[in-house]
Amino acid sequence: MSYYEKVIIFDSNLDDSAVEETVGKMKDVIVRQGGEILKSENWGRRKLAYELNKHQKGNYIMLLFKAPPSTIIELEKLCKVLDSVIKFMVVKLSKKKQIEAMLTALAQSAAKNGSKDISSPAQAKMPASGEGKTESEGKQDVQ
Repeated sequence: MSYYEKVIIFDSNLDDSAVEETVGKMKDVIVRQGGEILKSENWGRRKLAYELNKHQKGNYIMLLFKAPPSTIIELEKLCKVLDSVIKFMVVKLSKKKQIEAMLTALAQSAAKNGSKDISSPAQAKMPASGEGKTESEGKQDVQ
């Protein structure tokens, strides 16, 4: 299984319960495919850098998860169908330094909040090949 970050921008006119319900559907897809949610953050409503589909503000959500590659296809299908999603992006964390930094940040936030997302970076299995490419929305590869 690989580590992924997914950032989703929702319509800012949606209420918080509708956003949470949609994020819950995405989490269910990840778990049903055999993945694991490591962290979910609501970054709140922010002004977009430029207008997207006549929207000037958006509600940002970030998901950090571990899942098989087939899960990404299912998540993209779901995001494309939902009208409430303005924009989304999935980034595969494939470099060893990226994964170590993410696991360290999770361990620190777990220690600070008393949460048990991941208790220590040593418990998570590192991929054998630390070098790789970063995938953006599954459409193009970026070094």
